[in-house]
Amino acid sequence: MNLRLRQLLAAVAVLQAPLWAAGVALCLRGDVPDPVPTHWGIGGEVDGTLGLGAFTTAVLAVVVLASLVALGCIARAGRGTALAGLGAAGATWFAALPASLYVATLLAAEGAARADDVRLPVVSIVLATVLPFVAALVVHRLLPGTSGPGAPVPVPASSVALADGERVVWVGQASSRRLLVAGIVLGLGTLPLWFAVWPAALATALAAVAVAWVHVVTARVDDAGVAVSWGPAQWPRVRIDLADIAAAEAAEIEPLRWGGWGYRRATRGRAAVARRGPGLVLTLRDGQQFAATVDRPEAAAELVNALVGRLSRTAR
Repeated sequence: MNLRLRQLLAAVAVLQAPLWAAGVALCLRGDVPDPVPTHWGIGGEVDGTLGLGAFTTAVLAVVVLASLVALGCIARAGRGTALAGLGAAGATWFAALPASLYVATLLAAEGAARADDVRLPVVSIVLATVLPFVAALVVHRLLPGTSGPGAPVPVPASSVALADGERVVWVGQASSRRLLVAGIVLGLGTLPLWFAVWPAALATALAAVAVAWVHVVTARVDDAGVAVSWGPAQWPRVRIDLADIAAAEAAEIEPLRWGGWGYRRATRGRAAVARRGPGLVLTLRDGQQFAATVDRPEAAAELVNALVGRLSRTAR
């Protein structure tokens, strides 16, 4: 998929927010109460309203402005800056969140005589929260981090000698007890919420599962490349093809330099971080890096470099 097609698809994803918000506003403008509910209390009762015109104008202003910023970042993608993709994803989320909440509110208010009669379903809240993240992720995955291949990288040296056709596999893991304990504690903290505010308890429980799930990172090196996965089920999984790797090294991984723990994106590249300490760092042919915390990464780096060297040798 070339850059122009990626940019076009990313732009289509960005434009969903203003199009849906404007479309729903036009279709339901005569079927919702005025003023419309804009906030609900813990018990589900409406405790805030706003005139339909003012509500629509405010939402569309934010959505359109954020969408324009996202489109501007998309236009700059692939021109030597890794921040364009991150900026486009952030602006997409900023546009999609108010748009999805606006759409959910008007759909819930359709047919109601008064604002006080409107109840916002939990499913709508969950979807309005999740969809902006999905849109931002789609845009980010579509856009490249740099303008293309970086400077030529020499074939890396390795002490591992591989014969043509020889198949080898290396598997390693890294785990963090702190993340596991944090997930368990967060999960236990949701118990009182189930009896009072169960939607908040559900959201907190999902966060607890996510924190506990990423406490284990598994890396697998084979002749196809490097695969990194999370959790006891080794899912989700990210694969880096061998042809995209220029070199590998064992290095100390500092979570804060990569933006934190879990699956992270930074200007330098991507990382799977479970804890502070040794890890495998891949230098990709587009100039970006991919890092994964793993115990005893020296053997993995040697094997990756040997595989890259063999691929370069057989490709001549």
